[in-house]
Amino acid sequence: MAPEEQLGWEARFAKPAAAAAFLAGLLVIGGTVVRQVVALSDRPDDEREFLIAIDENAGSFLASAFIQSASFLFLAGVLVYLYRATKARKPELPVIALLIAVLGPVLLAIAGPLSDFSRLDIADEFLGSGEQSNKRAEDLLEDRSVGAAAVGSAGTLALAIAFVLININAMRVGLLSRFMGVIGAIIGGLYVLPILSGPLIVQLFWLLAIGFLFLGHWPGGRGPAWEKVEAIPWPSGAGLRQRSFEQVDPPQASDAEPDATAPRPKRKRKKGR
Repeated sequence: MAPEEQLGWEARFAKPAAAAAFLAGLLVIGGTVVRQVVALSDRPDDEREFLIAIDENAGSFLASAFIQSASFLFLAGVLVYLYRATKARKPELPVIALLIAVLGPVLLAIAGPLSDFSRLDIADEFLGSGEQSNKRAEDLLEDRSVGAAAVGSAGTLALAIAFVLININAMRVGLLSRFMGVIGAIIGGLYVLPILSGPLIVQLFWLLAIGFLFLGHWPGGRGPAWEKVEAIPWPSGAGLRQRSFEQVDPPQASDAEPDATAPRPKRKRKKGR
């Protein structure tokens, strides 16, 4: 693809990619709220109470799963756009990064509802049995189908690698600042080694920031690599401010330094008294 065509493609799909980023973040929040505030509003303390809660709020519980699935699909669109922009500036970027950027979110979008359907079946079995102890609930949850768990694990690993590969390479070609590239790589790490709430909070920030970046509303302006189909390092903070100032108020001819080669006016000698 010619450079002009690539820049045209990026301009056409910048708004859809930004919308996908904002929707992915919004749906992550929505799915979490529906699950924690509605479906699990009683704050179950153990597996027995958990199974009772999801049986009583089965509709909300499944709704939260499908909302989360939609957020993963929009996330795939964000990563694909960033991959294509990076690939145009770094042709050696492996195609596997694109494949796992799509495969990971799709697998996670499938695994979520599958896992929750399995939990609802377990809740029905648990409440229909004569024994409803916490030990019985633990045993049922441990013996649930491994299919959904395997799909989820594969999707998590694929998405983690995609985040690291795409963000680091986008940073190296100048499409992302060092801060944004490192944040994206951290998200990938948190998918594999979740700490506290995992990648949720950091990913929400990244999605919001990347959406504004795609739209060109980045503080101080975007890196020059977005204007040319070539790898150009993201400028420093001072460089961005200077570049933004020059775009808003370009230097006038009167502000230019005087020409050193121009003849200087002669000084008049004072006459002696």
